[in-house]
Order: sequence, then C-alpha cells, then structure tokens
Amino acid sequence: RLCAVWRHGRGSCSAQAIMVQHAARQRPSTKPANRHWLILALLVTLLTQSLPLFQPRWLWVAGFTGVWKPQQIQTARQAADRPPPQERQAALDTLAMSALTKKTPPGEVFGAIQILEKARDASGDSGFSNFLTGEWRLVYTTGTKKTEDEVGRINYVPITAVQRFDMAERFIRNGVYLGPISIEFEGTLHWIEERRRLEFDFEELKVCGISLPLPDFVRSAIGMRSSTPYKKQPAFNFVAADDRIAAARGAGGGVALWLRNELV
Repeated sequence: RLCAVWRHGRGSCSAQAIMVQHAARQRPSTKPANRHWLILALLVTLLTQSLPLFQPRWLWVAGFTGVWKPQQIQTARQAADRPPPQERQAALDTLAMSALTKKTPPGEVFGAIQILEKARDASGDSGFSNFLTGEWRLVYTTGTKKTEDEVGRINYVPITAVQRFDMAERFIRNGVYLGPISIEFEGTLHWIEERRRLEFDFEELKVCGISLPLPDFVRSAIGMRSSTPYKKQPAFNFVAADDRIAAARGAGGGVALWLRNELV
C-alpha cells in the first residue's frame, strides 16, 4: 500500500516519502503549547505589575469574608505602603543635617518627617524611649493647625526652646528662654510603646524659676491640667529618636524636630 504510486497528473512519490508525510501528520505541533505558555507568562506579568492597584480591593475582600481581622488588614496596608529601609535612612540623615545646619529647605524637612511616618512600624520595640531621656532643642515646627491659620506655618524656630524628657521619672519640661527670662511648663508623662506615643500633662508653670499659682480657667485656656477635660490629650507621636535627633507629630497636627541639646 505504501508503495502505491499516485497518477492522473499528480506525479509520483516513493514509499519513503509517503512515510515521512504520514509521520509529519501524526507529530503534534508545538506552536499551540508555546502560545499557551506565552499567554500564561503575560498574564502573570500583568498580575504582578497591577497587584498594588488592586490591593485595597483584596484587603476589603479579606475583611468582608472574615479571613483577616481589621488589625491584620491595617498592618498589611501599612506594610505595603512602608518605604524601603534606604529611604527611611535617607530621611533620618536629612533631618539630622537640617537640625545641625538649618539650611535644608523647610519643605524637605517636612517631607522627611512624612516618610518616617509612613515607615513607622508598630511591631517590636522601637527603642525610642531609650534615647528620649535628656534635653532637646526645638529646631523646626509647623505648629498646630490653629497656629498655621492664625500666624502661618512656622519653620525653623528662631528662639531658644528646650524640651526635657525623663522617662524613668516620668517628668517633662517645656521651656522658652529669652536671655535671663525663662518660662517653663512642667508635668508628668506617660509612654505608650506600641503606639510610639508620649502623652503628658502640664501641672505647673514657672517664670524665672518661680512657680505661679493659676486659676482653673487659666490653666484650661493655656492647655494645663484642670477640672475641664482636654479636647485632645496632649501628646507626641514619635517617628524618630536616636543619639542625634527626635521627630514627632503632636496631637494638634503639627510636626516637630528636635536636636539633642548638647549638639547645639
């Protein structure tokens, strides 16, 4: 049968040629398989590239279905948005340089603090409380939202303002010094490690070292502890503290940068 010869104008072929043609028909083509692998690779690439865009939806689904608890979803969001370690280190270096020289543009200082806020990791021990004890010179502040509305954004602080924290004694002092004149608020503090938060109450006002007794309504008006509850608990939410600088956002919304006082 293989040796049959085609006639009627179609020419002829040998048995060997016919066998080759028959084998070619039986051999599966690799083109469809290769095409499927190519499509799969493209889908994987698109998925990995677009996954960050769909991340909020994935987290919403995880929360809605009960797969993750709200705290787990919040942690996942923070981890995904957290800047890489080298960006965090660059922000710390920017703050240290600006605190030492006051030559860094104020916008860059604010931007560096924002990077550290995004990089803040609530897991484990921050180590901040080990560095905070001591005196800190206020270098830069944006003030509270109310201050910005009334007098504009404050950048580098032109006066001598020193904050003292004593973590062991739970003591805080906030002082402004104009030559021989000193105005100091003193009180107690409470450190909340898991929130990197330092809450405080000013209980005493001293002018040139002399304690001033104040009526309750005055104490309330200037943010000291009084019979009137706070609208917001005075606090600093720290994003950095090391052997050079400390940075935090206050309860009023403003940010602050301090330089260790002995480095001034």
